[in-house]
Amino acid sequence: MAPSSMARVSGRAGPEAPIDLVQLATNTLGNRDLEVQVLHLFKSQSSNTLERLADETDASVRRDLIHTLKGSARAIGAERVAQVCETLETSMTGASEGSCEALCAAVMEANSYIVDLLTG
Repeated sequence: MAPSSMARVSGRAGPEAPIDLVQLATNTLGNRDLEVQVLHLFKSQSSNTLERLADETDASVRRDLIHTLKGSARAIGAERVAQVCETLETSMTGASEGSCEALCAAVMEANSYIVDLLTG
């Protein structure tokens, strides 16, 4: 991630940003190449997870997918995504199913931010 890409999204840095860049840097030990790889992986995994959630009918599998996405989100500092996942996990007890609309919105926001970071 070049400094110019960081500057391009500087208006979206801080607590309102979909990804905490300090958390990302901490988790990747400041390795910029690793940051880029992790962001690409999250973008791909989160999109695939949303597709699988849309098609999956087994509640246990859905909970596992959401739980995995929550961990990935926390690893890159996408706390809003992680919070929505946690809320969904809690609401998916028993036969009750939570809506994934908020999750889709949070993932789309984070992935849009990732694209801004990586194409700067």
